[in-house]
Amino acid sequence: MSTKNMETERSKDFLVSTADVAFFLDDMLAFTGTTSLNTSISVSMEDQEVTGGKGNKTLYKYKYGRKLAPSVEMAEWNLAYIAANVGSTIFEGLKDVFAVAECVTLTKGVGTLKKVPVGKVYIENPDGSTMEVEPEGCTITVGETNGKVLATYKYNTTVKRVTVDAESTPFVGRLVMSADKHNSKKGKVGEVQIEIPSFQLSGTFDISLEASGTTTTKLDGDALAVEGAPCSDGSVYAYITEVPSVESSISVSEIAATPAIAQLAVNETKKISVVGLRGGLYSNVSLETADCVITSEDAAVATVADGIITGVSAGTTYINVDYNGVKDIIKVVVTDSTNQGTGD
Repeated sequence: MSTKNMETERSKDFLVSTADVAFFLDDMLAFTGTTSLNTSISVSMEDQEVTGGKGNKTLYKYKYGRKLAPSVEMAEWNLAYIAANVGSTIFEGLKDVFAVAECVTLTKGVGTLKKVPVGKVYIENPDGSTMEVEPEGCTITVGETNGKVLATYKYNTTVKRVTVDAESTPFVGRLVMSADKHNSKKGKVGEVQIEIPSFQLSGTFDISLEASGTTTTKLDGDALAVEGAPCSDGSVYAYITEVPSVESSISVSEIAATPAIAQLAVNETKKISVVGLRGGLYSNVSLETADCVITSEDAAVATVADGIITGVSAGTTYINVDYNGVKDIIKVVVTDSTNQGTGD
């Protein structure tokens, strides 16, 4: 391959690995997740076929009912994931909890527990039989023998707790996924962010405890349609945004500077607006006049500064607008207001 061909070969972008996530409730951060095993969104639509003619050909498909379903699976344990899924807040304070099958050594029937029990202590003897004893502080008495028993009991301590009730519904909040974008020649070149303004969790999850593994937590759900910002976006499920690592200018094929013809009196001003035309799948974009080189061909007739044209004296001139080599012109006609409307 020649050097010239190598230089002109297009590089390719790739979305790699999994995404970090953030979940907001009422515009306040509820949790973030940076240990995801997989993150995805699934977009689907229903359709109704219109058929007819010989052979009952498919003439058209009416598409409707678009749905967007995000899915996140986290490797870490975080009680906030459960709370959001069941629609519950996290309580933090003193509660009674269980010590389960705590091994206690008995000397002449007397043993010491690790915690101060609340209520009775349940004893499991080596032969499998069980019994209840009343503790005195952390001390229990089980007969008069030496040996080991298993003790199960309640004790009071500070905990975090989520209640899974029968009636609450999952929370609805804003979900943001952020994944790395890499380039075949440059490595990491930015991020792709998927923002779902209204994400309703499914309320369905499993806590699977296995001897040879760790528990993962899934956050599945559906995007709910909201009014877009701006409203011209219509009803919106999500925004998918590319964020470059280094800021770069917007590529355009043409620019349109307005007004195309500026008619103004001496000392009158008019503001310039510039729109970049992109074509294809890209929408037009408003450009900042500060990013353009704007000059007047005759400053004696009209000047331009900070995107504002000012009439100086009667006459005609042109304003040149240049955005990264893409150009447009504005015709400026300045009239002397003192000479207008004097004919009798």
